[in-house]
Amino acid sequence: MKIASKLYRTGAFLAILLSSAGFTSCEKSLEEEAKTFINPDDFFTNETQCIQAVNGVYQTLYSIYSSPDYWRMVDLGTDVAYSIDVNSAVQNYEFGSGSNGTGSLWLNAYSGIKNANLVISRVAVAEIDNTIKQRILSEAKFLRALYYFNLSNTFGGVPLWTQEIDINAVSSLSRSSLADVRAQIIQDLTEAEMGLPLSYPSSDIGRVTKGAAQALLAKVYLFGKDWKNAKATALKVVNSGSYSLMTNYDQLFDVNTGFKNNKESIFEVQYLREPTSNTNTRTHSQISYYIPQRDAGKRTYAGVDFGNLVVDGWSVFLPTAKLVSMFEPGDKRKDIVLGFGFRDQKFTRFPKPGYPWFGSKFWDLNANGQSSGKNLYLLRYADVLLMLSEAENELGNTAESIRWMNMIRVRAGLPELAASTTRAEITNKIFNERAIEFVGEFQRRFDLNRWGKLIEAAKSVAVDNPVGAAKVKPFHQYYPIAQEEIIKNPNLEQNEGY
Repeated sequence: MKIASKLYRTGAFLAILLSSAGFTSCEKSLEEEAKTFINPDDFFTNETQCIQAVNGVYQTLYSIYSSPDYWRMVDLGTDVAYSIDVNSAVQNYEFGSGSNGTGSLWLNAYSGIKNANLVISRVAVAEIDNTIKQRILSEAKFLRALYYFNLSNTFGGVPLWTQEIDINAVSSLSRSSLADVRAQIIQDLTEAEMGLPLSYPSSDIGRVTKGAAQALLAKVYLFGKDWKNAKATALKVVNSGSYSLMTNYDQLFDVNTGFKNNKESIFEVQYLREPTSNTNTRTHSQISYYIPQRDAGKRTYAGVDFGNLVVDGWSVFLPTAKLVSMFEPGDKRKDIVLGFGFRDQKFTRFPKPGYPWFGSKFWDLNANGQSSGKNLYLLRYADVLLMLSEAENELGNTAESIRWMNMIRVRAGLPELAASTTRAEITNKIFNERAIEFVGEFQRRFDLNRWGKLIEAAKSVAVDNPVGAAKVKPFHQYYPIAQEEIIKNPNLEQNEGY
């Protein structure tokens, strides 16, 4: 986990570096002491500095994926989760340009892109070892691609820039087409794949690997319905021999089994909390949103004793009845994704009669208050297998599609699909499998949108989210751009419907 401490130490570093490059607000005081700044022209002179700089580009991961606004945006208003907060604009489809429901995603993602552009520009001409140079450039290109992937899935076509340019020039850019943004993402990931290693020594665990670039690239092809390239790229991940499924689904999420950076993990956001010393190095608050409600005046949660756990829980994210119904009999994932009890104790209180809470997939028994050091997955090998299943099915190769799907089903304790399973049946299975396997892993809304099923999914959970089911419209595929961004840049055009 040494990589974590490196990244944490350099979080503020890149902001300081960029401030002297003209990338921060022009209202920055000109009288601030010079020692606060680092001139980029005097930096990037050796490998250590270049690595420090790319470490700073990783910081945007925490700004995006640690945000409850992002969790709401990708799962609420879909068919897998709802909120007990009846005023949730996201799940009710009541967001608009004044309060667009995406939190600070636009600002955070573009901050990461800006930083990546600076690193790519400066490291490209730095006089350092070429192998290290190519790795650093590839890390930055992967991260830039990931941030554009988030932006394009959320807003559609967005302003596209890849150069180290003045912030005033950026603020006048118009939106590029979704096709052009995806083409740049593909270019970045293709180039990143070439310069990244398959793995790192333990001191650098958590950095982007070749497999991460390939897995994200396969996903981008999948989103673009380029089934042939999606298949070919996903097969590179499989054929690398670097990854395999964990034996049991629960091993992926149990903080006491050394689950971090396991053999199934392709890329995850690194967090660190040391419960023995109660040290919060880098944490998030996801458990507070997913754990069962704490009993008033007690240390128990919905009637169950979690031991020494002391969490400020809001329990605002709950599984839909639709998600519960997707589980087939015998699915081992059910008691991990859904919460019916803890160890030998059954919950005595539920959100609704017969409704479960979210389960141990989201819990961290080493958390304290709102602080969890549990890593968050962005890419897993299971995702690659289901991408292969979907691509093969769309290409008409049902036998191969079934083969990849069955790997996931066997791990879940389910019977293998029969060879006679039809293409339409596989499509439906993929719809359900991705919901079950990846709930809470930042995927559902994006999957529903690329399938054209967002409205259908939102309406299917009217029992849990009646307001959203009634108000969802086709234009809700994309979120609105915040009005303040359009005011700052009149060349931006608002998404349809807002």
